Amino acid sequence: MKLLVDGVFFQLAGSGIARVWQSVLPALAAIEGLDVLVLDRGGMPVLEGVTRIPFPTYKDLYTADDSELIQRICDFYTVDVFTSTYYTTPLSTPMFLVVYDMIPELFEFDLAHRHWQEKAVAIAYARRHIAISQSTRKDLLACYPTLDHVSVAHPGFDRAVFHPVGEERVAAFRQRIGFDQRPYLVTVGSREQHLNYKNGALLFDTVATFGIDAFDILCIGGEPTIAPQKLAALPPAVKATQISLTDDDLAAALSGATGLIYPSLYEGFGLPVLEAMACGCPVVTTARGSLPEVTGDACVIIDGVSRPEMAAALAKLTSAAVRDGLRRAGLEQAALFDWSALVSAVADAARETAKLGQEADYQAFAETWQSLRRLQAAVDVNTWVPTT
Repeated sequence: MKLLVDGVFFQLAGSGIARVWQSVLPALAAIEGLDVLVLDRGGMPVLEGVTRIPFPTYKDLYTADDSELIQRICDFYTVDVFTSTYYTTPLSTPMFLVVYDMIPELFEFDLAHRHWQEKAVAIAYARRHIAISQSTRKDLLACYPTLDHVSVAHPGFDRAVFHPVGEERVAAFRQRIGFDQRPYLVTVGSREQHLNYKNGALLFDTVATFGIDAFDILCIGGEPTIAPQKLAALPPAVKATQISLTDDDLAAALSGATGLIYPSLYEGFGLPVLEAMACGCPVVTTARGSLPEVTGDACVIIDGVSRPEMAAALAKLTSAAVRDGLRRAGLEQAALFDWSALVSAVADAARETAKLGQEADYQAFAETWQSLRRLQAAVDVNTWVPTT
């Protein structure tokens, strides 16, 4: 059986979704009888066992034409089933879809934007859906109550990378980045977004409001700079730095940190939290979205909207006994996760969806879908006006 995967997310970003597929695709390719082909639009890493197919860069314009090109690849390689890393579709080849979160739908994004319309298109076209958490499944069905066959499979983490690393390696990392003197807290990912659902400002605002100077702050990934007004408001003794890291250095950063501060107001899964626990890093986070599925009782829970509450959580991290307890609990909780569940779910969905593609009902659906999508492509061409 041939599975074609659109690796479009590798072009778009290197964040959690890319990390998921970077682990899942080689594991799928190792399954006997499953040939995995991936459309490389740019940014795709080298993946063992995967057939790479160069493909045009994705753009929001002419997405129906993009579907036409995808279908040509499906036909040329006699593909049995298709999936996308981020909401692209073919014209007739049967498709299943992994759904990560419903952030745009729940946080008042402009759903008229073509990018999010294509998400709705992909959800409608797919015959099987895999949610990466029970929370995401619940939200998906709240938005699309008529969907059938929505399964759940949690992601895992790279055990070869994310584990507690030795003191010498941590010390070398700290010295290299200039954080070798004081305890530090880690934040991971974007700190600024629509409606601030990642809530990254809460740590900075709490430290500034209460004059907390026990920790420095290491921001990993996200925006390339920390907002100047946030830096200016910190106590004089507090150093805050943004940095981009390899996975190996991220493991060292987490292993040496006093804690990961992750006050997110919504998560489809929460991979940074899992990776932190796997490195023995104490975690402060919320019980919102999928996060309780990931953390269990192995973290300090806050509501995410109170500076005094965050200050109290940071005070807990000054206790060596509390940190040791969180490390032990986090390591035990992280050990419950690996990639096997998601890999198996994707493989099962591929087989089931390929079988559906042979049924008469699906053939009738696909014929109608092709006509509508090609009509959309014609409308795109006739109505698009170039901007200057």
